[in-house]
Amino acid sequence: MLMLREERHNLILKAVEGREAVSYEELLSLVDASSATIRRDVDQLCDSGQLRKLRGGIAPIAVASARPLSGYYFKDETKLHSAAKDAIARAALGLVQSPDSLILFGGSTVARFAERLPTHGLTVLTDSIPVANHLAYNTENRVFMTGGEVFAQQGIVLSPFDDAPLFHFAASTFFMGCHAVTEAGVLEDDPLPLRVARTLRRQAQRIVVLADSSKFSASRSLVIFPLNEVDIFVTDDGISEHAVQMIEAAGSKVVIANRDLNAVSPIVDRSV
Repeated sequence: MLMLREERHNLILKAVEGREAVSYEELLSLVDASSATIRRDVDQLCDSGQLRKLRGGIAPIAVASARPLSGYYFKDETKLHSAAKDAIARAALGLVQSPDSLILFGGSTVARFAERLPTHGLTVLTDSIPVANHLAYNTENRVFMTGGEVFAQQGIVLSPFDDAPLFHFAASTFFMGCHAVTEAGVLEDDPLPLRVARTLRRQAQRIVVLADSSKFSASRSLVIFPLNEVDIFVTDDGISEHAVQMIEAAGSKVVIANRDLNAVSPIVDRSV
């Protein structure tokens, strides 16, 4: 009897527990499947941040990568591309109506957006400590935080568990930032934020990615979402025409905000 995909994935993950690496030949002897099927399973596990590939085999995710965004410092990020983030925050406000329920997932651009939200009528779930602090102290909106470990330098709270009560939360829109956007999709460096984002995504009707134009010339190793799973990208007018065409070819909508406050038409919706 052929193994189900979940059974194969479990066997592959168990094979690397406590080991530095496992070869494809060894996986073939452990898993009742063809070489092509096993390689496809490995690709899926790597994309979800549970494994990493080596030449000729696979390895577990390094322990150090369990602490997310090790090179990311929220205070430093807030100083970068400030005009672009302000423009994106202004444009993204057009996607919010009150009353509404939102998920705001980490990052300095999302925090800038949160500062512009209506002061009442919203229910917000967030993993971002700065977002939660701003909304709790400066608005009358209801605020919920994800449970888990506090990462102070990154300004977020993340949990490795799938059964937290926050997953009963239902939202119209999941707003998130990112580290990079390429043809592969919305990218991240670390598996824990990726895991949480994918779980939270199931609680929202649509995904909106807030990404300044520099993110379209960057690259990372882990795919959070392929482009065609994102409903709307909100970016600034520094984005290249190639990047716009890439997003539109995937069937996603692009909203481009002008960084110049004095411009006559500060927002361009490419879907119209």
